[in-house]
Amino acid sequence: MSATATNLGTTVNFGTQTIQPNSATPLASVALTQANLAQANLAQGMANQLLARQMSPLYRARAEAFNESLPATVDQCLKTYFKDLNGMSPANGMYVKVISQVEKPLIEHVLRYVRCNQVRAANILGINRNTLRKKIQSLNIDLIKIMGDVGAA
Repeated sequence: MSATATNLGTTVNFGTQTIQPNSATPLASVALTQANLAQANLAQGMANQLLARQMSPLYRARAEAFNESLPATVDQCLKTYFKDLNGMSPANGMYVKVISQVEKPLIEHVLRYVRCNQVRAANILGINRNTLRKKIQSLNIDLIKIMGDVGAA
């Protein structure tokens, strides 16, 4: 039995039988869910392709330069740091210190960009909203100050 979706979101056509959502047939709900997910995935894929085609050469060049310059800048800073140690041992906890130096301004800038909308910020950062909240607390990020910065801009 082949199932074809007609008018996604209202009915599903199974050959000669049309099943309404919210009916007693659980298969209809499953089929509607699958059809809606397929439609959403297709729409997201098309949006990503459109965005890639519309991305200006200047934006693309800036993104590529950022991807090349950030690692180069970090590398240069670390070279200087180890050179300046003059053979001494680095301080313990170096990983946490370096990551926090990047992580805090990154989160602050994203929060400022989305006007402190933590759901959007978490999506942009690719982390869970609860993880973002924990990081905001552990890094002592002042949301009130960030909102003030947004209003002043």
